[in-house]
Amino acid sequence: MTDTKHIWHSRYYMILRFYLSLSGIWPYHNLRNQCIRFVPMLTFCSGILIPQLFYFFNGPISLDDIFECVPQIFISSVMGFKLSYIMFNIDKVKICLNMIEKDWLSLNEAEKAILVRHTEYGRYITTVYAVFMHTLACLFLLKPIMLTVLSEDTVNVTKSSITTASKLPFRVEYGKRFDQYLYPITIHCYGAIFAHSFVIIATDALYSSLIQHACGMFSIVGYVLENVGKNGDVNFDLNLKKIKDDNYMKVLDCLRRHLHVIEFAELIESLYTKIFLVNVNINMIGGSLAGIQILMSLEGSAKDIAGPVTIYIAQLLHLFLHFWQAQFLLDYSALPYESVCRANWYYTSKRCRKLFLLIMNRTTLPCTMTAGKLMTLSIENFGVVNKTVIIFNFFYRYNHCLLR
Repeated sequence: MTDTKHIWHSRYYMILRFYLSLSGIWPYHNLRNQCIRFVPMLTFCSGILIPQLFYFFNGPISLDDIFECVPQIFISSVMGFKLSYIMFNIDKVKICLNMIEKDWLSLNEAEKAILVRHTEYGRYITTVYAVFMHTLACLFLLKPIMLTVLSEDTVNVTKSSITTASKLPFRVEYGKRFDQYLYPITIHCYGAIFAHSFVIIATDALYSSLIQHACGMFSIVGYVLENVGKNGDVNFDLNLKKIKDDNYMKVLDCLRRHLHVIEFAELIESLYTKIFLVNVNINMIGGSLAGIQILMSLEGSAKDIAGPVTIYIAQLLHLFLHFWQAQFLLDYSALPYESVCRANWYYTSKRCRKLFLLIMNRTTLPCTMTAGKLMTLSIENFGVVNKTVIIFNFFYRYNHCLLR
């Protein structure tokens, strides 16, 4: 990849570019092209909230309505928020992508091979994640068919008095003219599901790609540092002149790259920290409600448990990806420190050793992703969050059994 155009049209970023372009948040499009894609996507994402809320607040609701509707309302809200927030911070996205371009153009062949490995891994994660999310979306689309096949009676999906029995993916209310506009309503609901899947893949693919690039740059810094002084011997000059000190120039370049990638990681954190704050809280509430619904449906039929299981798995995987990628960054940001320890620093000059100390001192504060600056995202904290949800679900199940 020798130029900017080639970078974004390469196979490493082809999937990322496709989903960002489709969602209207590809920063290199002009404003007109962005709006043509962004406005319909946001309309489908958030527009479904109106009939969902109308159903929820229109008349009396049962406990089953709460467990069925609230997670779906949360999902629609989060998808609209993520897409809007990324769009309003499109300048930060463009800065991140510009930094990626400069990094690619500044590397030699050996360093590019390291970055290719990390970028390829990011593409693999994005591909698997996209296939999984689209599969879950298709299963959710098939929910009405499953209900129709498995049910002997017909149940209306709205609270209005309608004559046509129909089952939609969401519990929605469109008023008394539901029969008249059945097909547009169906298209609206199905379009919302597709929009949700495309938005979640686009925003999370961007996050994974940025994190993997940062990890790749940390690996390159570590690779260069580890090879400093490899050709030295006991006869080295401790006070070598700066112009002849090749090791010093290498370490100085590593220091600059290290500060550059730290700035890049901080930019990612500033872009996603509010999204993570909303995601963690909403996923905990939605996951708890979906888990309770699963426990309540254990004694029922397959049609009762299929929907909440799909939502629960999607929320769990969505949350896991955020914590998992943040753990990558946490681990790789400490790599330069380990590389300095493995390097032959004792064969370098005094000024070179001072640079080693500067790099090691900076790595004592690892790069982290946070949820609103309140919680660090890591695998350990993902276990804490997931354990809290599971404990809440089983506590509810235990109390439910006692009341029975």
